[in-house]
Amino acid sequence: MVHIHARSAALVSAGILTLTATPASAATQPSAVQPAPCQTSNLALDWTDSGTAQPGGRDTAGRQVDTIVSMKNTGSRACTLQGYPGVTLKMGTETQGVITETFFPQKSEKPKVVKLNPGATARFTVTFLSGKETDDNIIDPPIVAITPPGNTKAKELRWWWGPVQQQEAATHPGNYVSPVVR
Repeated sequence: MVHIHARSAALVSAGILTLTATPASAATQPSAVQPAPCQTSNLALDWTDSGTAQPGGRDTAGRQVDTIVSMKNTGSRACTLQGYPGVTLKMGTETQGVITETFFPQKSEKPKVVKLNPGATARFTVTFLSGKETDDNIIDPPIVAITPPGNTKAKELRWWWGPVQQQEAATHPGNYVSPVVR
């Protein structure tokens, strides 16, 4: 039911005022439309100076460590990222995916939409069990392929962090990635 003030009702009757009804739900909804998802071709990926991983795995063998990847929007328009990136360690023709689900409460962040204006940066964390070259079940990759959420094309980075213990058969894997965050 709409209540109209008496003066407004008179103006409507005289044809001087036109009323347009706006549903209550529309009045409370934001009018902004989310930008399109970020495309791999419009993202520059790089390692940050943060994290506990050491180049070559120095002094970290047998420990769970992490490294952080930045994702910068190099495009001319804003875009969005949401979810977990794909991370694949590449060694020759062998590849080893890092699990994109976590069993650890401290890393159980739910993916959120991250809006990146041109030049803005988001990040995600790669957590892994550092290994020794003499260990069984390790991969010592020279390259990591990273596929941003919502994409099928990857970008490659040099893997600086030494051997990684394979965890695919583990009940509670020590290798995983976080969702993309701001």
